[in-house]
Amino acid sequence: KLILLDSLLQETKMKRSTVLLKQFSSVSLRDGVAVNLAHSAGHRTARNSVQRRLVSLDSPSKQSAAVHPQYTPTASELLQADLGNMFHEIHQELEHQLAESSQLKEMAKYYFDGKGKAIRPVISLCLGHAYNLHNNRGDDIELKKKQRLVAIISEMIHTASLIHDDILDHAETRRGKPSVNSVWDSLKSTFCGDYIIATCSKLLARTNNEEVILLLSTILSDLVQGELMQLQNKKEESERFQDYLDKSFNKTASLMAYSCQANAVLAGASKDESNNAFLYGKHLGIAFQLVDDLLDFVSSADQLGKPAAADLQLGLATAPVLYAVSQYPELNDMILRRFSKPGDVEKAFECAVSSGGIEETRKLAKDHCDIATESLAGLKDSMFKLALTNLCDSVLNRVK
Repeated sequence: KLILLDSLLQETKMKRSTVLLKQFSSVSLRDGVAVNLAHSAGHRTARNSVQRRLVSLDSPSKQSAAVHPQYTPTASELLQADLGNMFHEIHQELEHQLAESSQLKEMAKYYFDGKGKAIRPVISLCLGHAYNLHNNRGDDIELKKKQRLVAIISEMIHTASLIHDDILDHAETRRGKPSVNSVWDSLKSTFCGDYIIATCSKLLARTNNEEVILLLSTILSDLVQGELMQLQNKKEESERFQDYLDKSFNKTASLMAYSCQANAVLAGASKDESNNAFLYGKHLGIAFQLVDDLLDFVSSADQLGKPAAADLQLGLATAPVLYAVSQYPELNDMILRRFSKPGDVEKAFECAVSSGGIEETRKLAKDHCDIATESLAGLKDSMFKLALTNLCDSVLNRVK
């Protein structure tokens, strides 16, 4: 059920609250009620003109938004009804056909505890809703069910990749708790990741769309290629940065790009619109990875939920270090030996920080976010389109 904003709570000089009733002009949307606030000042930017208010009774957070006229729901808030019980459903899928006391069941559910950012399903489903409204299919319930399935699959593929990452990296923690491979052994954890992927394959078949199946299957091959690329180092300095970006796409951005494109295809997008959906996910995903890599230098282990400077300790040269090479050529030898000598990690860390490599990485992330935002230009204005734009800001400004 949807409610039209009709009151605004303000505090008086006497420090008592009074309710001031105001008139709002409203525009009905299929997925909500858009409210244009009638401000007498009239000083609005082009972006603010798109910010119509969407308020739902699905959650207390949205009801509280009714007393604040400047409030814009986040993508997560807009999708709370869609994704609120996502992890419970994932648990049910993973438990299906497994014995009640199966250890595999416990392992497979271990990372699906609701403590992750769940940004991938939020991105793909928010984009799907934006395309639904763009193509006048906001009331298509069966369409939304399939798009939600794509979002769930994206989270499951991501989580399976985390398990395999932790095994390869001998990680001890993940999201602030012991990693799956440290609780169980690496062999069992490998089978666990494989089982999650196998479950994804069954869910994928339920989309009943050949193009969507091909798109999401590409994610798996990209992930494997990304892992293999990470095991190698380019000897030529001129090739390293592009190789790093290609690896970032394969390991991170591919999942966002193809899940966005899949939901656009389900919404009936044209070829150009489908490509724009891919570009949004691709560039937002690369920006996400760039920020993730710079956080490895500026955030504490407590914030990250994993050890700081973890990439250097694993022998990986990410953007902040690659940018620093021009000022500190000695980094070339360290990169080739994967920071294996005593003092390499500490020296590379210092070079990245003092060279301005972190700032350059953030600038590059912003450039990719700008491209992601531009790819949305052809969509009709909606709260979901605005939320997708705001997601770019969230990615750039996140601290963990």
